[in-house]
Amino acid sequence: MRVKRFAAAFSCFFVLLAALSVFFLLSYYDFDLSSIGDPASDETTTQPATTKAVASIEGTTNFLLLCTADSSNEVRFAVVLQADMDELTLTVLPISTSRTLSSQACTGTLEQQLDYGGEKQAVSAVEATCGIEIDKYIRSTDSSFKSIITTFGGFETTVEETIDVRSDKLTAIISKGTQTMTGDTLLKYLRCFEEEPEKQAHIIGELITQKLTSVYFGKADSYYTKVINLVESNISVLDFTKIKSGVQLLLDTYTSLTVQIGAEL
Repeated sequence: MRVKRFAAAFSCFFVLLAALSVFFLLSYYDFDLSSIGDPASDETTTQPATTKAVASIEGTTNFLLLCTADSSNEVRFAVVLQADMDELTLTVLPISTSRTLSSQACTGTLEQQLDYGGEKQAVSAVEATCGIEIDKYIRSTDSSFKSIITTFGGFETTVEETIDVRSDKLTAIISKGTQTMTGDTLLKYLRCFEEEPEKQAHIIGELITQKLTSVYFGKADSYYTKVINLVESNISVLDFTKIKSGVQLLLDTYTSLTVQIGAEL
């Protein structure tokens, strides 16, 4: 009898110890003890699906893109990139580097405008003469332009005829055919058409089309940091965030993004 009583007491103690252990374990992991035996707790609660808010992007933004010599304000090319978010289009508008621009402060070519008052003066002169509002500007130099193209892996194009230019200002020998140009070759290629701004606009439009893709956009922040440190620009980090939203909308809208070429300003 004593053995039976001892065995019964030991069994009760073991069951009680096990029950307490389970209780504390469940409490430690925040198990809701009140839900035990509640049929409602077995039902799966379906949360309403949430959708990512997309910011409304409207209106037109105009970017003045300039490239000048390293040691002077001699202009290699000048275009306005127009982003129309109502029509979801990108258009490159060429500006002749020899055109006379007039503002209240200065009358002269883009080079003379830059000599007089830098990028802001050039913007004012383009706005006053061409009747277009410039929202942002980006100015590169020979060296920074080459570095930017290198950052983006070169430029693929087809040269229709062999180019052989040898002068005091420029030496450019570019073979006919399809090729991937380095930054140095591309700059020379663009400079061969300094008297043909529409041709330059076509080349820049082709460049933008190649680089404004989902592949490159995935690293947009990294590219922005690299490029903004190479150029003179009034595009802030906040501006860039808004531009990213616009680019994303364009990429989501079109399978293949095409840049249009507009009339010369």
